[in-house]
Amino acid sequence: METVELPFELRGVPGTVRVRVGVNDDPRRWGYHLLDMPELVERSRGFPVVEATVEHPAEGYAAVMGWIQVVRYRERGRDEEIIVDAAPHLRGSGVPWMAFGVRPAYFDAPSTDSDGATFGADAFLAATPDALMTPVAEALCGFSWGYDVADGVPASQPLTPAAPERWAAMVPALAAACPAWTFR
Repeated sequence: METVELPFELRGVPGTVRVRVGVNDDPRRWGYHLLDMPELVERSRGFPVVEATVEHPAEGYAAVMGWIQVVRYRERGRDEEIIVDAAPHLRGSGVPWMAFGVRPAYFDAPSTDSDGATFGADAFLAATPDALMTPVAEALCGFSWGYDVADGVPASQPLTPAAPERWAAMVPALAAACPAWTFR
């Protein structure tokens, strides 16, 4: 797996996100057999797998952060969908977090059974200025990644650091999905 390091600063203290990206060559290793989607277990081979870990010296509430991801997905012949990619059991709850906690880990290994599709994602580590008391999220650092499927064959898009403009581009979708939140 390839590793990309992203520096960030939380409350004036530097930290690092280490993002690893590779190809799913073992769906059981990544837990696909647990997802109650048997048709995608073997079909997920060849799609990207992305993991990120957060390193920061803060502890407890001072280290509470979250991952926010917005996906642009389009199947051949259809309109693009923009999805705030919250954990499935949190969808529709108005909460933006894909993962949340003390130095939270990030993981995604999407796939599709479509013969022609494009999946592009922007994932950002974010924090709330008062640790977790108010619904405010401020971006710390992020990355963009994805895949294309042509004739049923997946190809990963390169993982690149996301500029602040990518966060700004996500805000309208985030505000629509999470109206009680402020995104800075």
